[in-house]
Amino acid sequence: MAFSVTSFKTNLATGGGGARPSLYSIDINGPGGTNSFSGASNILVKAAAIPASTIAPLTVNYMGRAYKTPGFRTFDVWNVTVINDEDMAARSNIIAWMRNLAGTLQGNRDGVFGGSSKVLASSEGDATVVQMGLDGAAKQSWKVHQMWPTELGEIALDWSSDAIEEYTVAFAYDYWSHGTLTSTTSVISTSISS
Repeated sequence: MAFSVTSFKTNLATGGGGARPSLYSIDINGPGGTNSFSGASNILVKAAAIPASTIAPLTVNYMGRAYKTPGFRTFDVWNVTVINDEDMAARSNIIAWMRNLAGTLQGNRDGVFGGSSKVLASSEGDATVVQMGLDGAAKQSWKVHQMWPTELGEIALDWSSDAIEEYTVAFAYDYWSHGTLTSTTSVISTSISS
């Protein structure tokens, strides 16, 4: 097959010039609307990822040969990087969410902090990742279902640094779904990955 720069450029231009990793929005919602990121906190999500999934092969041995069949679908931890604001509003929401899951920072549990089955049953939130085009219109969306924070990263402090603080948050989740959006952000089609 002959190499053609013109064909490559034409095909790339037809697809909008390629998707840009910097054109996205994130909406993180805590359980029942509590501990959710506000609009101001959502915009501070500096880095995230379109969630991934893996289908591990299951090996079946038969007459000296190993045959692979599709196994279960698994979903890795979803990580986000957040720019820290001086009020630490987003970080405070994650801390409160984690207290509801596992008790107070001192390890105490009660009906509100990590000790009630009712609290644990309603401890999962969700998030939406939207990929935008060069025109600013939403193109694709991924919704992360039944998620909860597993790790809240440290914030490095340093007298010799003038950089803005940031930290990472890791979320465990059960599955994600995918949708195609119009420019008015209404879902055209959704395919559930479960």
